[in-house]
Amino acid sequence: MPDLHLIISHPEPGDWHGRLDVLEALEAAGWVGDAEMPLSILRHPSGAVWAVVNESDDSGLNCPNGAVIEFPGDTPTVVVVAACLAATHPAP
Repeated sequence: MPDLHLIISHPEPGDWHGRLDVLEALEAAGWVGDAEMPLSILRHPSGAVWAVVNESDDSGLNCPNGAVIEFPGDTPTVVVVAACLAATHPAP
């Protein structure tokens, strides 16, 4: 797997990007937008699914092992992305 170099720019005051930052980072790591809702649901070949669940940017991660993780909208991008990437790798 290639290294993922994540650069997240803060939006300008007044700009709203939602969880587009997470979406772009996960797509760069091989996640694919859902056919029905490509801008709010991403799937990984491992079976992991990440989705934005409301307009407050709350999101959730369904892990391949059945665990479900919920992220409030103010969860830092790097935390959400790190959890999603970790969910795609089996435990050693």
